Amino acid sequence: MRPSKYPLETLAAQRQRQVDEAVKGLASAVSAREAAERRRVAVGEQRVAHEAQAAGVRDAERGALERGDLSAADLARAHAWQLRAEAEAAAIAAEEQRARAAEATAADGQTRAQDQVAARRADADVVAKDRARWSDRERKRADAVEEDAAAEAFRPRR
Repeated sequence: MRPSKYPLETLAAQRQRQVDEAVKGLASAVSAREAAERRRVAVGEQRVAHEAQAAGVRDAERGALERGDLSAADLARAHAWQLRAEAEAAAIAAEEQRARAAEATAADGQTRAQDQVAARRADADVVAKDRARWSDRERKRADAVEEDAAAEAFRPRR
């Protein structure tokens, strides 16, 4: 007697495909979050470098001013430079804020993808457990048929 086929095999295959797709989605979400994190770190490093460069220029200007090497025109240029440096710092801060927001969004997407994988795996586990119960019933049925056949074969003839 040939073994019977699990009746929900198509469903089991579909659920496994859904798990695989959810895992691919999770991989994409993780990559997106990592890219957003790298961008946020890069913008933070840019901010630190800008602050250090601006502090260096301010210190040099202050030293020149204290030595009396600067004229009124130099002071006006220094003021204009300070305004530009502040505008650049504000732009970098805004970019850093956008990078943080993008990272938070990507992290939320990763969490949703993880939830999706968990849900898909749970769905697939339901079918896998049903398949295990079905296989156990089929094995018991086959054992019973064999026992009946063995009992019939060894029964004394009259």
